Amino acid sequence: MINKINFGKTKDGKDIYIYNMKNNFLDIEILNFGGIIKSLKTRDKNGVMENIVLGYDNFKEYEKNPNYYGAIIGRVAGRIRDGKLKIEETEYQLPCNNNGNTLHGGTDALHNKVWNVETIEENECSSLILTYDSPHLEGGFPANVKFKVIYTLKDNMLKIEYFATPDRATYISLTNHSYFNLSGDMKRDIKSSLLKVNALNFGISDERTLPLKLTKDDNFIKFGEFENLEEILDRKHPQLEIVGGGIDHVFELDKTKEFAVEYIEKISGRQLKVKTSEPTSIIYSGNFLDKKYEAICFETQDYPDIFNFIPEKAKIYDMEKPYYTFTEYHFNKK
Repeated sequence: MINKINFGKTKDGKDIYIYNMKNNFLDIEILNFGGIIKSLKTRDKNGVMENIVLGYDNFKEYEKNPNYYGAIIGRVAGRIRDGKLKIEETEYQLPCNNNGNTLHGGTDALHNKVWNVETIEENECSSLILTYDSPHLEGGFPANVKFKVIYTLKDNMLKIEYFATPDRATYISLTNHSYFNLSGDMKRDIKSSLLKVNALNFGISDERTLPLKLTKDDNFIKFGEFENLEEILDRKHPQLEIVGGGIDHVFELDKTKEFAVEYIEKISGRQLKVKTSEPTSIIYSGNFLDKKYEAICFETQDYPDIFNFIPEKAKIYDMEKPYYTFTEYHFNKK
């Protein structure tokens, strides 16, 4: 079932709506502004439905949204060193909005656009189809691009599919920036939770949070094992200290495993498993939120700063090679 609720207007008078999809397991609210996941309710071990993502109660806060709560991120997720993007033989200077870098597509990006929405309900599934046409050089990026993002709710799973068709050569890497706290209604921080990252290695970051090289270091995170987040965050590791005393790193995923990340809140009994077609996930433990460690992000995406970090893996998209990726969020049915 999908309900549409008025949520206010933008500064230039555009109507903003909440689209509410729900079934027996999940109850989710999504805005036509930035495709933002405003709330996502699941049951705890006693069957109590509570919200497990960070969000705001009023729309004006979303027009600011410095932490990108719940939003579609792009055209390029993560940081681009010095805001310089070279496509074929042309270099584009993007606006820098984070310590001399371009972060999450800059200030004129997909997270603050009003999207067109179509709703579909069939075969025990509910879907929102969001579309947005981004003009050439919007945010400094080349190509006219037709973006489409589909949110599908089925049983205990939320699937997000990302499509983009550019009219000329460009680079695209999208993600969703939801912050998860499985305690329910933010009763506890994330430090009492368990985290397992099915990765091969992680990217060492510099002081600007740009990845330098991939490495495996069990003193940072023990890959493929559940660990208490408090133990990870309390470690005296230089890579934890360099990004505000926590995780804000890229993880190259182990594609032999079904799930990229598994996350458990012991007291509530809630569990989240993340499955994706993407090669990496940025994991961010909320180091710079107003309430430190209030929630955690799993930003599934292409390699960040790819043209400087791992240029041999860079993909160029055009009309003949459109962009497509997906990420699924699986929740337990208790």
